[in-house]
Amino acid sequence: MSTSFNTVKKGYDPKEVQEYIQLLEKELATYKDKEEFISRALVEAQVSAKNVVEQAKDQAIQIEEDAKHKLEHIKEKIEKSKEKIYQFEEEYANFTKRFEASFNENELNKLLTSLDSIYTSLEVSQSGNEEPNEDVIDSAV
Repeated sequence: MSTSFNTVKKGYDPKEVQEYIQLLEKELATYKDKEEFISRALVEAQVSAKNVVEQAKDQAIQIEEDAKHKLEHIKEKIEKSKEKIYQFEEEYANFTKRFEASFNENELNKLLTSLDSIYTSLEVSQSGNEEPNEDVIDSAV
């Protein structure tokens, strides 16, 4: 920025004017440096803010995904527990049916054995024309 002044009588001293202009140029350069510094700082702040927002969004997405995975895992555990409960109930029902059938079969076998004893006792007594032995009948029952 070079400027020249006309020299006139009783005018300004060109050397002083030139020194003043140089001083103004230095101040202007200082202000331009400050402006660039502020502009860079502003851009960096904007980039930093954008990064913070992006990181927050990423973290929110990650937290949501983790929560969904945990929820799925819990649902799977619940389903497995339900299946085990249903299986247990079915096994229990089958066991009780087998127990009841076994119990009834044992009782039936005892009754059949008792009836066989009574029948045998009756056959023996009729073949000998004796009265049936009441002790045998009572012990069979």
